[in-house]
Amino acid sequence: MKKLIIMLLILLSSTLIACEGVQIQEDTQELTTATTTTEDTQELTTETPTTETQTTEAPTSEMSTTEDTFEESVNKPVFEDMDALIGYLDESINLFEDVSVMDEEDGDLTEEVSIENLIDLPISNGLLDTTGSYILQYYVVDTDGNITIKERYLIIYEVSTACDIELDGFTLTFCDDFNEAENTNAQGVDMDKWGYQNGDGTEYGIPGWGNSEQQYYREENSYVENGLLFIEAKLEQYGGSAYTSSKMVTKDKFSQAFGRFEARIKLPLGDGLWPAFWMMPQDNVYGGWAASGEIDIMEARGRIINEASGAIHYGGQWPNNIYQHGSHTFPQGEGIDTFHVYAVEWTETSIKWYFDDLLVWEATEWHTEGEDFPAPFDESFFMILNLAVGGHFDDHRLPDSSIFEQAVVMIVDYVRVYQFDG
Repeated sequence: MKKLIIMLLILLSSTLIACEGVQIQEDTQELTTATTTTEDTQELTTETPTTETQTTEAPTSEMSTTEDTFEESVNKPVFEDMDALIGYLDESINLFEDVSVMDEEDGDLTEEVSIENLIDLPISNGLLDTTGSYILQYYVVDTDGNITIKERYLIIYEVSTACDIELDGFTLTFCDDFNEAENTNAQGVDMDKWGYQNGDGTEYGIPGWGNSEQQYYREENSYVENGLLFIEAKLEQYGGSAYTSSKMVTKDKFSQAFGRFEARIKLPLGDGLWPAFWMMPQDNVYGGWAASGEIDIMEARGRIINEASGAIHYGGQWPNNIYQHGSHTFPQGEGIDTFHVYAVEWTETSIKWYFDDLLVWEATEWHTEGEDFPAPFDESFFMILNLAVGGHFDDHRLPDSSIFEQAVVMIVDYVRVYQFDG
């Protein structure tokens, strides 16, 4: 009997072991199937990554972090899309052109934007100095401390001449980059674009050019070399004057009302030097100076290294004339003895002065006797480049003779005029 019970127990144990083996095998197969499915999913995910796959497999804690990050990004300042910024070698550029940033809570943050890597960009004295492709990094932070950095390409090209430059909203109407010309004088000046006013002013009825200036203007004192125009003041007796220089004009060759007038110029230093880039009316429609107006785009005192100014003259004929002026102080190391672009943008209702594309000042009110606004600044004006010596502009100071041991020159890179489109 005992033997029978023992045999039954052995048989029962064997049966249980067999059943467990089957279950283990089935579990193993399921595990194998699951593993295979996981591997297949991993292979599929590797080939075609999707957010849904990553989100599905992510643990709950990571999902929460993802949601928080998304919410924070919504509240960050958002830059509008921008095209690459195009610039040209030896030209100034507005690095914030078309930059716009909005924040959900703070609104428009465009004025708060800075350029994080400005020091690394190829800009010297406000001009682009190396061709190539660069990355601008715009930086802005809102009142909650959320930071957004936006990258944008800056591409700098080398142009063949300054006359290739196009401006949005403008059409080029005049340009002289002093590179090539067919009809030149002995000094290489393009006579299709420029003429001269020579002498000491006596033949124009204004001895000393109306300002007690001490120079005698001669054509020979202006010349073109290596794509630059030089206007040289000399210490020499000529025509009863102690100094000579040059005065170039576009009168009867080019004149225009309204638009942008600009020149890139480097000025000489020294007491009593008075370089200028300015405009006078082609026809004195409203009478003699200054009833018909005068626009001084740039004038400077050679003894003040870091300052240049602009002005308008109007009102009645002398001595009933009136003027307005504004001046600009350049940063240290970027004085008038380095190249700067001096410009005005002139419309029927305003004249704005820009030095290196920085708005220096604006005139919006003027008049001339007996005429309606915007007279006298509604007529065509011609351009003038000259370097005077002495005169009332700097209290009749005269240069020390020692400065003439080297050439005293006003150097012009180019002169351009644009008309507003439309």
